[in-house]
Amino acid sequence: MAAAEEKITEAELEVMEVLWDAGEPVTLGQIREALADRNGETVKTLLRRLCVKGAAAQEKRQVYYYRPLVSREELGCYRTRKLIDKLYAGSARQMVAALVEHDQLSGEDIAQLRALLDGLDREGES
Repeated sequence: MAAAEEKITEAELEVMEVLWDAGEPVTLGQIREALADRNGETVKTLLRRLCVKGAAAQEKRQVYYYRPLVSREELGCYRTRKLIDKLYAGSARQMVAALVEHDQLSGEDIAQLRALLDGLDREGES
């Protein structure tokens, strides 16, 4: 899956968003409708690429239906890891420090992170 996740373009990501939001297989027509600002042939090309990359699948019924093979969470985790590796030499701590130092985290964000880390500490003590 990593190869597909790495190569998903921003335009393909728009199609993936439609597939994820649908929650069930959707037709080309439904995807085109959701992406009305995109050319219909472009949408078809993007879907074809996603299928070749293994990020989406098509199923023939009376018409083709499409569904995601990669979840939003999987793609998010993969891209986050690549970002951390690329920009912060693999250090998630450095990334969080940069967010804190540049006032990118709200008080609520910090409280949620603190609760998450406290929960990890408790799990480690068990």
